[in-house]
Amino acid sequence: MPFDPVEFCTRLLGYTPTSYQRELLAALPSGCKRLVLRWARQSGKTQALASAMIWFCATRPGSLALIVAPGLRQSMILRDKVHALIDHIPKEKRRALIRRRLRTTITFRNGSTIVALPNSENLLRGYTAHLVVCDEAAFFHNDEAIFTGVLTPMLATTDGAMIVSSTPWGTKTVFHQLNHDPDWRLIHVPWTRALAEGVYKQPFAAEVEKIKATNPQNYRMEYLAEFAEDTDTWLTQDLLAKAVAEDLSYLPFDSHATGAFYAGVDLAERVDHTAIAVIRREGDRLDLVHVHVFPLGTSLASAIGYLKTLRDRWTRLHAAYVDNTKHGDYIITDMREAGVAEAEGVHFTQQRKQEMAQLLRQRLAEGTLHIPYDRKLLDELNTETYTLTKTGGVALEHPEGTHDDQFWALALAVYAADNVRNPSKPLATT
Repeated sequence: MPFDPVEFCTRLLGYTPTSYQRELLAALPSGCKRLVLRWARQSGKTQALASAMIWFCATRPGSLALIVAPGLRQSMILRDKVHALIDHIPKEKRRALIRRRLRTTITFRNGSTIVALPNSENLLRGYTAHLVVCDEAAFFHNDEAIFTGVLTPMLATTDGAMIVSSTPWGTKTVFHQLNHDPDWRLIHVPWTRALAEGVYKQPFAAEVEKIKATNPQNYRMEYLAEFAEDTDTWLTQDLLAKAVAEDLSYLPFDSHATGAFYAGVDLAERVDHTAIAVIRREGDRLDLVHVHVFPLGTSLASAIGYLKTLRDRWTRLHAAYVDNTKHGDYIITDMREAGVAEAEGVHFTQQRKQEMAQLLRQRLAEGTLHIPYDRKLLDELNTETYTLTKTGGVALEHPEGTHDDQFWALALAVYAADNVRNPSKPLATT
């Protein structure tokens, strides 16, 4: 069994690491105990983290390595990469190395184990670990308590190592602090390094340049892997990060869910998507439990059929607020005739949009609206910008080349939950 992690990857895992992957892999055997990673999207971070965990457990008998992410689904992405790399190991050597592979646990024959967990205080407490890998740590709910009260103490008796990785998101997070902590070793990989080493192909460079021109904030965070200040952004990164709930995941379309549900439907125009967002309310708590974005060109009839199916499967849909600005009252009539009796039209005047957007931000700020970890959704929610009008109002828009369909679908769903809960509050549709 090669002790050198780079040789381990080349001989057993089936690939040759890049220079920056080698930098990560070499850190653990050199005695580095605290690593923080800020890497560009699709630069090979997940592959390097999975390789480091396999090597660590294979060469250190009796070790426990934990994968911790904002939710179990995100932890399973890294776990899936671990499985894929293990499958590259020659069959006889793999049998000699791995004892058992289960959904969230991989057990080695030398007594070491890899466990995938969500960022949950209840589930994490009680573990004594030798290696902790935190992925997308900027989105950890209650991150200060998790790091200081749970993750760091579990390494105390083992003198273990911790690797913390994330997209640079928000400045009021532990991840941001660690990037400036001299006791932590930072490995920063902008997209240009991935391009120079052939991870990004040259034709893709032109696509990145387009992103740079149309959405500079996204370019700076996702490809330069740098922190970007929110500029005239309606929903800030820090506000959205605090809304991510580790115990929340989307309900599948084919499930038979129960609760008090409220839907928001943002209907497509020429170049936009139709989007549906569904919130479940329990007391004062609002949970985003379903989001669906239809492909461009999808007929409105398909969207109506989708909503009708949800309405019939789930008990019970209390309201469905629909943007009828472009399509008029006939679309509401069609929905009701199709069986969505709860459909109500909302005309998007500037005043109405401002009211809905303010309510959405208020529910996030007060901590009553919770969302699952969903990077596409978070990115879109963070792109909506605002300007002040000469009358003191707020005008909202999204940058060219981006979409805000999910933003308005969610705003409509929150608005529906607020209006129907307070039936004395009238809904103005014009």
